[in-house]
Amino acid sequence: MAALATVSVLFLAAAAAVEPRSQDPAEVLATYRLQGREMTVTRADVALEMAFHLRRRDRGREACEMIVDTMLTRAEAQEHGLTPTRGDAEEFWEELKQQLRAAGVDPDTVAAVRNTGQQQWLEDLKVQIAQERLVRRDLGLPKKEKVSGDMLKLWIGEARKRHRIETDPEKLPIGTAAQVDDARVPLIDLGLLLLRTSEDFERDRFIRQVVYLQSIEKMAADLSLKVREIDLDRAVEARRAQAKQDPRFGQVKFEELLEAEGLSIQALRELRTFRSQILLDKLVLANFSDEQLAEELADKRDEVLDLVGPRRRVGMIYVRAQEVPNAIVTRSFEQAKEHLLKVRERIATDGFAATASIESEHGPTKRKGGDLGWHRAGTKQLPEVIVKAAFALGTAEVSQPLQDDNGCYLVTVLDKEPMPDDAELLRALRVARGKQFSEAILQDADVQIVGAEADAEPVPGKK
Repeated sequence: MAALATVSVLFLAAAAAVEPRSQDPAEVLATYRLQGREMTVTRADVALEMAFHLRRRDRGREACEMIVDTMLTRAEAQEHGLTPTRGDAEEFWEELKQQLRAAGVDPDTVAAVRNTGQQQWLEDLKVQIAQERLVRRDLGLPKKEKVSGDMLKLWIGEARKRHRIETDPEKLPIGTAAQVDDARVPLIDLGLLLLRTSEDFERDRFIRQVVYLQSIEKMAADLSLKVREIDLDRAVEARRAQAKQDPRFGQVKFEELLEAEGLSIQALRELRTFRSQILLDKLVLANFSDEQLAEELADKRDEVLDLVGPRRRVGMIYVRAQEVPNAIVTRSFEQAKEHLLKVRERIATDGFAATASIESEHGPTKRKGGDLGWHRAGTKQLPEVIVKAAFALGTAEVSQPLQDDNGCYLVTVLDKEPMPDDAELLRALRVARGKQFSEAILQDADVQIVGAEADAEPVPGKK
């Protein structure tokens, strides 16, 4: 048998996407709630989403090529009577497990192994064995001769010349991942391969994406909202305008940016995520009309300003303090405030940034001269005492020493945005309500992934 260096465990999983399949596409991977009803996400749902999302990216293209190579291998092995038996695969697997363990790898932790049933995994291994046999046959090598990666690559290249192969999605029918001669590979086969070789975190991310998209589509259908051609035209032009305004892209054409992502204009228009964003915008408009937002601004202006009003760029000098000092926190609150009064006097001559870079005890902002970035009055990212001070000060004005449970502060306003007019506030309010509506979709869905450990991913800020 070939050494471990010639075996790619990920490559072995390529056979899973071609008959026979290892796991039922109807298998439920997660449940969630939508409008009071329990819904399910199946293996097929996730596989198709992964296929559509990754098909034109490097990983999806590589997976398509792996599927093609698997099909060629099986066909040629059958033609020449070199198809391995189950016993051959079991022997090969035992040898491979020994090599993996010797390399410090637990075979059961490899994604392609963990996500595959025993029967299908043996089918995968039979492909690898068949390739080695075919290489030895074509090169006239002895039965036990080691097959190198270069030999295998050469054989695959020659085998491809003997068949008609197409993997370009622009040249294939919708729903087809690849074609070898007259045999078409359904897109779901590509998705099942991608799902099998994914790590748990990636699988879970796509499960949640399916829930998110299914929820949007169901809510839109209930309101008879549809994606029209004119909607797609406008969305494409909006995306083009955004790219043109982005300084990162310079003079690069929009079509070239799409091509770098493996997309074309038509492919973008067909993307489920792209179309769902259009539906989401329509749902937000249906739930938050212009009249409702105008009424909210009139009745709750202060709250709206906290949420979408002008931002301020905040600066801070922080000093650790507590009621009873110790070896780590050496100042009491009173001592810290007395110290900051002296620091405040230095700011007048040395400037806030230079003083903060020396005196502040908050590492991340100390290196930036105390700069906390831009924030609105309703931000939850800063301590309340800092926010209140920042929105009471004038530009460049420095506060008196402030205190909360975590220590003491000097605060300044480095810059501030002008007050927007009501039209701009309404536009910003719609964006904010749209973001809240979008975030609530997954929160309300209460996604339960089958087999996931409870509390495996703690919520930030919760103990």
